[in-house]
Amino acid sequence: MKITREHYRKAYECGRKVYSGEMRITDAKASVQEIGVNPNSAVDMIYNLGHLLRGERYTRALSTSATRDYLKWIEEDYSEKELKNAVSSLQQHIDYYQSISGSSMRSLIDVLETYSRLLESTSEFTEHPEEEKESTLLEGKTRSVSVNIFERNTAARKKCIEHYGTKCTICSFDFFEVYGRIGDGFIHVHHLKELSQVGMEYEVDPILDLRPVCPNCHAMLHKGKPAYSIIEIQKAIETQHTNRSNKAG
Repeated sequence: MKITREHYRKAYECGRKVYSGEMRITDAKASVQEIGVNPNSAVDMIYNLGHLLRGERYTRALSTSATRDYLKWIEEDYSEKELKNAVSSLQQHIDYYQSISGSSMRSLIDVLETYSRLLESTSEFTEHPEEEKESTLLEGKTRSVSVNIFERNTAARKKCIEHYGTKCTICSFDFFEVYGRIGDGFIHVHHLKELSQVGMEYEVDPILDLRPVCPNCHAMLHKGKPAYSIIEIQKAIETQHTNRSNKAG
């Protein structure tokens, strides 16, 4: 049986009630089954919504059209926080499937890109963690060196790495796999924030606002002014791979 938009809408409504504590998962599953959805698909559809709302990675497949509908309905029914969670969850889902299948996930990336732009979180900016800027005060009295425009939060960096790991979000480079012990735990962390959005008391959300990236990809992100998005750099890599394959063929 083909799962239709009406089936997903029913699963979404039941999933909302499960998420808010108004309905048990067993009752939600039975309700979705009543309209002809098989038990496993019903559970997947309900659980996927919960993962989206909480910003967690989900591994069960959700069609591109259903993903687009879920994000649209979340946008309509919830606050910006839940929509940001959903965008983060979708990014993690794409990363997961790309890592195990090598698929480009092009259609899902298009959905991700649409909603990332909506949230103004694909135009990313941060100073390089190791990059120093020098400034000299008048009359040469004092020379000051600042590592970052904003104070680095080591706790936020740690939480980001605990959540995403130390593989580059863009190219999957792993310093430990290549360099062994001396590369263990090494990675840059990129901030998903426009400079104009950051205030003096900016509070970083390690899961929503940060991503681990290797130094090469980090440098490429900052080749753009404003910085390129993670998706734009992924597209550039994908295009280059395609071009090389075509030339080799």
